[in-house]
Amino acid sequence: MNVEESWYSQLRDQWRPAQVKLLMIAESAPDDGGSLENRRFFYSDRLAADNLFRGVVSAMYGTTKDDLQQSGKRPWLQKLQQDGFFLIDLAPSPVNTLSRRNRRELLLQSVPGCVTRAQHLEPEGVVVVKADLYPMLACPLRAAGLHVLQDGPIAFPLGNTRADFVEGFDRARSRLTR
Repeated sequence: MNVEESWYSQLRDQWRPAQVKLLMIAESAPDDGGSLENRRFFYSDRLAADNLFRGVVSAMYGTTKDDLQQSGKRPWLQKLQQDGFFLIDLAPSPVNTLSRRNRRELLLQSVPGCVTRAQHLEPEGVVVVKADLYPMLACPLRAAGLHVLQDGPIAFPLGNTRADFVEGFDRARSRLTR
């Protein structure tokens, strides 16, 4: 499948800021398996196991798990939108159920389309999340005239790497012109 799931496209578009200041590129939306329980990031009704969302709002606003549990995602999605933050994915379709080889192949094939989508958004800066994506995207994004804000990979914010993510993301974000 080479097309983003329609439910995710609609959610993503709902939270697109008028002007993208900070564009983050992640791997792909996860395969939801047809279950609302597995929807992430832009799906504002669920917070459980949404490591990327938690990492981003922690890095940008210092939020804690308790903050998120008390307020839910919607106010933070609104704040991200107001602040010009937007997320796109390298691959337009989920890769989390693919074999390592097929996953890498699809990601590499998706680079040109991702760079084009990023260019159309005209962000002030770009952050690439997930250590293995940075080598695939950094040079093509820079060659396309986009300002990649980091000098190296930033880990995905799982529990054991969340602090590293927050530090790397915050350092990259600090390079945005104010």
